[in-house]
Amino acid sequence: MNDVAHDNDVDTLRKVIVVNCSQTRYHVVRAAAVALGWYVEDENREDVPATFYGVALQSDVRLLTKRLVPRGLSYDAGSSPQIQWLDKSVLPSRVAALSCHHRVNHFPVMHVVARKAVLFKRLMRIRRQLKVDSALGAAMRGFPWSFSASTELRQLEQFLRDQQQQQQQQQSPRSELFFILKPNRGCQGKGIVLTPEPLQALETLTGKDGEEWLVQLYVTPPLCIELKKFDLRIYVLLTSVVAGRPPRLRRRGMSQPFRPAASAGSAGLLDGLQLFVHHEGLVRICAEEYAAPSRTSCGQVRVHLTNYAVNKSAEGFSVGVARETSDGAVCEGNKRDFKFLQHYINALPDQEHDVHSPAEAAAVTRWECLLRRIDLCVMLTMLSGLEELRREFIGTGASRGSRSDGRNCFELLGFDFMLTEDLEPVLMEVNHSPSLFCDSAFDFETKRRVVMDVFRLLEPHVPSLEACDDAAYAAYQATPHAVASSETVGFRQISPQRTSAATAGSDDGQWFEEEMRMFEEILRLTRVR
Repeated sequence: MNDVAHDNDVDTLRKVIVVNCSQTRYHVVRAAAVALGWYVEDENREDVPATFYGVALQSDVRLLTKRLVPRGLSYDAGSSPQIQWLDKSVLPSRVAALSCHHRVNHFPVMHVVARKAVLFKRLMRIRRQLKVDSALGAAMRGFPWSFSASTELRQLEQFLRDQQQQQQQQQSPRSELFFILKPNRGCQGKGIVLTPEPLQALETLTGKDGEEWLVQLYVTPPLCIELKKFDLRIYVLLTSVVAGRPPRLRRRGMSQPFRPAASAGSAGLLDGLQLFVHHEGLVRICAEEYAAPSRTSCGQVRVHLTNYAVNKSAEGFSVGVARETSDGAVCEGNKRDFKFLQHYINALPDQEHDVHSPAEAAAVTRWECLLRRIDLCVMLTMLSGLEELRREFIGTGASRGSRSDGRNCFELLGFDFMLTEDLEPVLMEVNHSPSLFCDSAFDFETKRRVVMDVFRLLEPHVPSLEACDDAAYAAYQATPHAVASSETVGFRQISPQRTSAATAGSDDGQWFEEEMRMFEEILRLTRVR
């Protein structure tokens, strides 16, 4: 058991929150809890260091016991911690077994968003139903044409024929199309193949180790930094998928069924979906200068793949540490922060960029416009899987009875985007358990701030350790609590409403009517089979 207190007693007025980290490898999660004055339960793990980047993680469990014993309470390492942080996904049965005060960092069936083949198969089914010139059809360009190798070979063959026919009809020859083949469960760039002949490549790959493959159109040309391709790791937090309400205890043995909050038109369209995007993230730059793919260069992974694991061993690769601007932006190395990116985007040479909507036209800077495009893409991604996420969550019983507030689960997701030269974000994948390993002080500080802000958003709805029985929890949730704002937390909310970004010079926030119509349409199309 670890905690941050250095006194001989626990402040009786301070809320006591314990995070069970016994099933995570990520010490930055422990460090974030410690920084907030919370306790960390490791269940006697021996591989947890005493310090991590200068943060002490070891102290005395007797401080907790001293607070609980006078109240006739005891502490159990397995069941007492209010928050559980796991590296692996959770089954619905695990969520079903949670008590009302427990929080676990995964929703059941998150693979509907985080499994590449599952996500893009659904998104492509929606995209094929849309007119190219419709608002949603234009927004769906943020999802590259993708095909499941196991079920959509005919669609891939037809796509190739259509592209060949279009090329023949054009007077000027087009560049050869390339495709990127990704193993469905792959990570860190392992197994990825770039090829102009996806069907032939699949003949050698299909069935290999029983892996399923996703074929995606390789999007060009990318926006580059210092002539090198890069991608963005965006941290997205999901805290709710149902419109919950504070629990109200009835006679023993009776529970209240879940009834979604009534919604009228677009005003209630996003009720229950609480979604946030952090204003900090990672800019990951390739080790080698970009060149358009060719049959001879498509094997140069450090030119085309932005994965950190692929590039980190390259000569000259470094993680940025130089802070050269007045706001401390990281301006050198192959991994940089979003302060740098904001400067870079806004300083691009003046040129015309397509404006897709009145909302984008209202943006003052290119950076504001880009943030809105990213937020829109995140929303469309999550809405495409919301119905299944909601159905599974309700099925666990986590939205009725003493758990009617629907707050048992939260999820920190890692969205990976590349940017085109036209500042169009293109979704590459969604990670349900984004890496929180820290290879540098820059990594540590960025990721610790993100996790601390996750905890800050959870805290108002988490009771103190001694108030975790059903009756005390119901009383706690019925009492208004101050909720962290974007001024104190680095997340901007994008659902059910969009708030201003937490960075200076942010856009005005709210979703426009046209965007709400897109959300309504994609929810409708997810139900069409």
